[in-house]
Amino acid sequence: MNMFDLHCDTALELYRHKYSLADAPCAVSLAKAAGYDRYVQMMAVFTDTRLDDEAGWQQFFAVRENLLNECETHAVPLCRNGVELGDTLRFTETKNAFLLTVEDARILAGKIERLEELHRAGVSVITPLWGGLTCIGGSHNTGEGLSDFGKAVVSGCFDLGIAVDLSHASTRSADDIFDIAEAKNGRVLATHSNAYTLCRHSRNLTDDRLRRLSALGGIVGVNLYVRFLSETDDCTMDDVLRHIEYLAEVAGEDHVALGADWDGADVPEELSDISCMTRLIPLLTEKGYSETFLDKLFFGNALRFMTN
Repeated sequence: MNMFDLHCDTALELYRHKYSLADAPCAVSLAKAAGYDRYVQMMAVFTDTRLDDEAGWQQFFAVRENLLNECETHAVPLCRNGVELGDTLRFTETKNAFLLTVEDARILAGKIERLEELHRAGVSVITPLWGGLTCIGGSHNTGEGLSDFGKAVVSGCFDLGIAVDLSHASTRSADDIFDIAEAKNGRVLATHSNAYTLCRHSRNLTDDRLRRLSALGGIVGVNLYVRFLSETDDCTMDDVLRHIEYLAEVAGEDHVALGADWDGADVPEELSDISCMTRLIPLLTEKGYSETFLDKLFFGNALRFMTN
């Protein structure tokens, strides 16, 4: 079985605690990935909220350097873009591969030239916003849209071939991103968001935005964070299944993937790390989902999006 996950915060944990990628006591490690035929993980570098924009910029490169060293030590390719990922999977026997993403583009600090630096550093996806108002614009917990600088950043991402992540964006910012994507044929996804209809959290996507995302060929990664799965304290795998089913119904089976948010969120106990995800398969099979759909959900949809 193959697995492709769109979002985890493991890179920052490896950096902070000097863990080894091989056997880190995290939700994501090479040891925990051993049961998969192939495992692709998008490694987000989150900007610590205690850091200002400039310190966050420096931290990104420190975390990236540490991840590069870990990947080199353990012979895991850190692919610079989707083309490199596709070639790696097509022409090598590697079991594991990673992609690098930025979570919270406030580290650009109003300097558009930094976007090219991130591109050269191998960033393939940018999550422009995380919380509050920044130089990029309004996050999910505000009513503001993108700033003029934020619009320039999103447009620049599309020019460079960097995909833009709706996760953490406000409703207005998400619509601004969609508008720019439609004008520039840009690639948009939601790496770790769920269905607002099922859980009314500002981080989740409304039906209208799910349909707009799928119309642009985007994908949404099911987030395992308990607060985005359910409005109650009792959260289980059943809630994960509800969101998978709903997202597949509204966005379409070709537009739902996994974006678990491991090592950055509290998740259901039954799905505590990457090795546990196979527990969803018999439950989905019992509900009548085909092997074709399972392959799309666990691997194919994310791979297609990132390599096209």
